[in-house]
Amino acid sequence: MKDKLAEKLKETLIKIGNKSHIDLSDIRIEIKENKDKDFGDFSSNAAMVCAKKLSLTPIDLAKDVIENLKGIEGIEKLEIAGPGFINFFVTNTSRFKVLEDIFLEGDKYGIKTKTDQEKILIEYVSSNPTGPLHIGHGRGAAFGSVLASLLRANGNIVDEEYYVNDHGRQMDILAVSVLLRYIQLNDIELYYPDDCYQGDYIKEIAKEIFVKSKNKLVPQSSEFFELVKKAKDSEEGLNETISWIKDEEVQNLKIIKDSALKNILSVIKLDLKEFGVNHNSWFHESSLYKKEGSKNSKIEQALETLQNNNFIYEEDGAIWFKSTEFGDDKDRVVRRANEDPTYFASDIAYHLDKYERKYDRVINIWGSDHHGYLPRVKASVSALKQDEKKLEVVFIQFANLLRSGEKVSMSTRGGEFIELADLIEEVGSDAARFFYINRKGDQHLDFDLDLAKEQSKDNPLFYIQYAHARVCSVMQKLNKNQKLDINIAKKNLNLLIGEKEIDLQKQLAMFPEIIERSASKLEPHTICYYLKDLASIFHSYYNDEKIITDDENLLQSKLLLINSVRQVIKNGLGVLGIQAPESM
Repeated sequence: MKDKLAEKLKETLIKIGNKSHIDLSDIRIEIKENKDKDFGDFSSNAAMVCAKKLSLTPIDLAKDVIENLKGIEGIEKLEIAGPGFINFFVTNTSRFKVLEDIFLEGDKYGIKTKTDQEKILIEYVSSNPTGPLHIGHGRGAAFGSVLASLLRANGNIVDEEYYVNDHGRQMDILAVSVLLRYIQLNDIELYYPDDCYQGDYIKEIAKEIFVKSKNKLVPQSSEFFELVKKAKDSEEGLNETISWIKDEEVQNLKIIKDSALKNILSVIKLDLKEFGVNHNSWFHESSLYKKEGSKNSKIEQALETLQNNNFIYEEDGAIWFKSTEFGDDKDRVVRRANEDPTYFASDIAYHLDKYERKYDRVINIWGSDHHGYLPRVKASVSALKQDEKKLEVVFIQFANLLRSGEKVSMSTRGGEFIELADLIEEVGSDAARFFYINRKGDQHLDFDLDLAKEQSKDNPLFYIQYAHARVCSVMQKLNKNQKLDINIAKKNLNLLIGEKEIDLQKQLAMFPEIIERSASKLEPHTICYYLKDLASIFHSYYNDEKIITDDENLLQSKLLLINSVRQVIKNGLGVLGIQAPESM
């Protein structure tokens, strides 16, 4: 109905404009759903937007519009409100149609199929593979996964990518951490630096490698043990230890690094799968450094492109990118004086690779601490002569985990973190996903563990799922002669004119718009809000009304109504990647 009204309203305004030789074909028509039924079902400010172009007052234009729209199918009344709003009152017959649509479309109701599909890449989580995912990663994982599902529901082709940071200093520290724990398995006493990874998972990885390697990877040089001793409280000492191993124990370091990476990635993938997160692409940072045949590496190719575009210069032995020419606060180093590319250089190459894969949109899900990184990345995209508008970044605020009202602390390097797997085991994947996305991504989130496990109306997910289960329970109580008969129901929809029955129909009709709006604004949390509102209206209706009645006509119309509620809740939870239980 909303799309139909927008189309009719635009046609009418163009017609009015043509009479004055004014072209209004490019106007954007907004139709708003009214929560207050006193102002009708829908309203539009189109008369106020177009009045000036037509040299009319908004009120006069609104009167002209209403005169031209009289008799439009499905509209009971049109009226002008305030300074020129046009309010539309829908007929009950028109409102009933949503119930038939839901029944016919079933699992596809609200889900779009488009001929002009966009190809979209969403990159999210991308946590350093130096340890298991912890609860701090959960919000970005849930957000990215639901956003991908939402964009698919809006008719797009979506790839989900995890960028594996398997190159650089953090991976070197991981390898040294595992090596030192490996050496300790030989009952060799040695210092373990504070800047190494402290978690028990490091010991477990070391044990696994120890069994497979049969104790062949222990460095024999006394110089190594002196360096480790020096590295106990010194970052410089740790750097020297890493450098020595990379120079003297190249093969051993590679074995340890590859084994640790494989182990941690397998754990990460398993945890994400349990969380309902399924990346179909795993892009390794290390691939950006590899040369294919006689070609340069992807990083070298990207820097060469910047050089050819005159956005590179040399100073103090380092290579710099002219990011200030694109509004960044300072130029950025892309290659250090020792000729090593910076992390930013690999990021430039990675984004160029994304663009070369011909996506219509490239969406990054970043933590809120990366706000300052965006200007230089956008600058590099522009300098590479790519379309900066295709790059979209959504910033996700950190989530605080609360237990008994107290904040739970977490630390990756110190090993004192709560793993995402532990959270899933405690509250379940469904509750974890819902509570992570039940607030706008750029807002702070307090994840209340106790509430997530509570079975009451205060737990929004329980409240929504319980509405679905309640409908299923009603359907199961019916005898063979009372099953939903769509033909009888369709003939008796005029019986569904109670205030809450109308509210339910209006809410159900909003679902396709909610999907579209959530996808266009990249805001999955609005689906959570919508489902909570739908569940609230349903529970109120269920508590006040007797559903199973001896009046066959009334029964069938009510069954179609509540079955429509069940279907939309199922579809909405499906987009969120959450189950719709039939009993609770």
